[in-house]
Amino acid sequence: MNFQYILIAIGVILAICLIYFGFTRFIKNKNFKENVSSTIDIQSLLKALGNKENITYVKSSPSKVSVGLKDHSKIDVETIQALGASGIVEGKDNLSMIFGQQSPFIEKDLKQYL
Repeated sequence: MNFQYILIAIGVILAICLIYFGFTRFIKNKNFKENVSSTIDIQSLLKALGNKENITYVKSSPSKVSVGLKDHSKIDVETIQALGASGIVEGKDNLSMIFGQQSPFIEKDLKQYL
């Protein structure tokens, strides 16, 4: 009788392990961010950056978007801030905009238009 309870306990433990490892493997292999896009108006951002002809490259980090620019005089800083940038840093050939967690999505959306 005790042997049957031990077998049942082992079966339950194996079932729990299989479910746990199967679920974690599914979650790790699933790409949940595949269809995520930014929440800002990318067309307005492009216009504020002087249109796509003014942009040489786009890259992002977890909190900011950096773009290479040909002409800084075409930038509309007020519009970029109105779109949600909490900070803007102008370099010699680039512009960095702090958009927080939206930055990688903004980079992806900008690259679609370039």
